[in-house]
Amino acid sequence: MRIGSLFLLLGLSLPSLSQGLGIKNSIQVPHGYWRQSYPKDSYSNWMQNLQLKAQPIILNYRGQAVEPGAYSVYGVVQMPLLFQSDLEQCADFAMRFWAEYHKTAGNLDHFYLFDYSGHRISFANSGKSLEQFLKWAFANTNSHALKIGCKPIAADQIAPGDMFVQNERGGIGHISIVLDVCRSPQGRKLFLVGYSFMPAQEFHIEKAGTKYGMDGWFTFEGYIQYLLDNLNFGKPELRRFD
Repeated sequence: MRIGSLFLLLGLSLPSLSQGLGIKNSIQVPHGYWRQSYPKDSYSNWMQNLQLKAQPIILNYRGQAVEPGAYSVYGVVQMPLLFQSDLEQCADFAMRFWAEYHKTAGNLDHFYLFDYSGHRISFANSGKSLEQFLKWAFANTNSHALKIGCKPIAADQIAPGDMFVQNERGGIGHISIVLDVCRSPQGRKLFLVGYSFMPAQEFHIEKAGTKYGMDGWFTFEGYIQYLLDNLNFGKPELRRFD
C-alpha cells in the first residue's frame, strides 16, 4: 500500500511535500540564455522549485514503472499519486499542482477548481477535505473544464504553471504544463514542458529533441509541433489559473 493511500485510509491529511533540489537548481538553461525569475510567493516560482525524483522513472497508479518508449524523460516530479485508481492523468495534475501550491502557501481559503461546465467551485465552501475535493474534481472534470474555466493568455505571456490545453469536443483531450521559462538577450524564449498521461501516472518533464527546441528546452513553435506529431488531441490553446 502506498503512503498516500494509507493516510487516506486512516482519515489523516497528507504530509507536506519534502523540499529538495528543485527544477531551476537541477536543469540548466542553454548557453546564452537566462532563467526568468518570478515573485517569491507566486505560482510560477513555486513551479520552478518543484522537486525532482533522483531517478527519472515514471510510476503509474499501480506503482509500476511506465515503459519509457513513448517519452523522452528529462525528469519526474517528486509528487506521488494520491489514489490507487486511474484518476490522476494530465488535467488532474494541473489541478493537483494548483492545490499543492495553495496548500504550501497556507492559502486554501482561496483555492478553487471548476465543475465540468467551467464554473468555479470554491474548496472552502465545498464541505469536503482537500483529498475528497480533489478526488471529486479528478473524477468529474477534465481538460474541457479547464479550457472553459481558466483564463486565455497570449504566447508572449507564458509563465510556469500555464497550460497548453487540447480539447475541442468536451471529451478526451490533453493538457501540458509549462514548468520553467528562459530567454536570450534577443528575447527568444524557451520552455520546459511536461505532462501526466494515461493510465494515471506521475508527472514528467519531456525533453525536447532538436526538431522541437534546443538542449532539452522547447521553443513555442516546437512544442506546438511536438503536440501535432505525438499528442494530436486538437488545437492547443493557452490557459492560466487566474
